[in-house]
Amino acid sequence: MDIQSLRTELERQGQLIDGLAKDIQSIKAELKERKKDGLVLESDEHNSSSHTLGCTDGKSSGINEMLIPKFSSQPFKVACDAETRGGGWTIILRRMDGSVDFYRNWTEYKEGFGDLNGEFFLGLDKIHALTTDRRQELLVVLEDNEGNAAIEMYDNFAIGDEDHQYVLHTLGNATGTAGDSLRRQYRMAFSTYDRDNDQWELGNCAAVENGAWWYSWCHESNLAGMYNNNTNGKGVNWITFKGYYISLKRAVMMIRPKE
Repeated sequence: MDIQSLRTELERQGQLIDGLAKDIQSIKAELKERKKDGLVLESDEHNSSSHTLGCTDGKSSGINEMLIPKFSSQPFKVACDAETRGGGWTIILRRMDGSVDFYRNWTEYKEGFGDLNGEFFLGLDKIHALTTDRRQELLVVLEDNEGNAAIEMYDNFAIGDEDHQYVLHTLGNATGTAGDSLRRQYRMAFSTYDRDNDQWELGNCAAVENGAWWYSWCHESNLAGMYNNNTNGKGVNWITFKGYYISLKRAVMMIRPKE
């Protein structure tokens, strides 16, 4: 290679290096901005963490953004509770006024629906991603129409993916004042009126009970049941709290990473 060719090659290599340096600076600037917005953890910059949970800072209740790279390259919005029992909760279900219809099909429960400022269901895919990404504890908060309230805490909670019908495969020890009405649903697949995965051979629990849940044959809890319906087993029920004939005024399910 003559001197001129060598000079030309060196100039080309220099241009490539300059281009890479600009790309690196651009990536660093983007990471800095995303960290400001709460979408990237300090450890993400060193690839030592693969997730950001948008409610764990416990600073304020309301809507935040969450990014789970193994689930999606794009962040999604979640509702956070920063006040109850130390905060840091991601709300996965909320019933409060009957403004949202919960008698919905499989696809809607898979993807989620409702209003994050009011009644909603986060979505089975997101709940699976959250409970797979990190170990989660579950808090259930309940209230009847007379203002009587109760809670139940589970120290471990996780569900499977769609291939496994979002089975409730992990349910830890329960403590609280509401009683353990989720235990009967343990190891049950999720069912909707158009996807019968329950163990009842004579019918579809979701269709009969006007809801969607981890039904067996059929339930001792039905928090996605029909709001304000006090017919036996069809309402927003938690049996060890108020039985089958009282549809609860308020029901909230929320999870946070278990320390």
